[in-house]
Amino acid sequence: MNKLRIIGGVWRRLQLPVAPVEGLRPTPDRVRETVFNWLGQDCTGMDVLDLYAGTGALGFEAASRGAGRVVMVEQNRKVVAQLQENRAYLLSKWTETTVPKPALVVDSGDVLASLKRFAMAGAGFDLVALDPPFRSELMQVTLPLLKPVLKPGGLVYAEWHENLFSDEAALCKVLNVREIEVLRHLKAGQVHAHLFALPAL
Repeated sequence: MNKLRIIGGVWRRLQLPVAPVEGLRPTPDRVRETVFNWLGQDCTGMDVLDLYAGTGALGFEAASRGAGRVVMVEQNRKVVAQLQENRAYLLSKWTETTVPKPALVVDSGDVLASLKRFAMAGAGFDLVALDPPFRSELMQVTLPLLKPVLKPGGLVYAEWHENLFSDEAALCKVLNVREIEVLRHLKAGQVHAHLFALPAL
């Protein structure tokens, strides 16, 4: 069985089983390491939304590094069951006494419906991680729904098979903003990793 390794924070080095579902792959260690370097290694107090959570690599990593609340949205039942098991295991291993346990939520459902529900509820996130199934059309249909769930100055991390920054005008149009602040970009194998911020509302 595939394993996911937490690479930093309270749960550093702990390994988690990955549900045996075709196409399910954790964000590679090297990419995750780079992403959390971009974020300054510390997610203390952040509200994080992990969309198309899959293995939960990004959400669990953020929680390990101090995020106060992490919501992981996933539709596949087998994957959700594994996320729930891994969530319970990790929370039982929380050894940090100066920081409260993170609120870790596994949201079983459709990402697009969940985003609309969060927006209506006024839920705001400091970081939205977006890693839809590879080579699907879900990036383009999900991006327009992000703005209402981001806090002012909130960040978006996106993994995709194309460089979203190669046409910034198109990206701004789909996000329904005049501009974005491009923070970081990395290409690792077939994966493009992006970090960007929307203009403060």
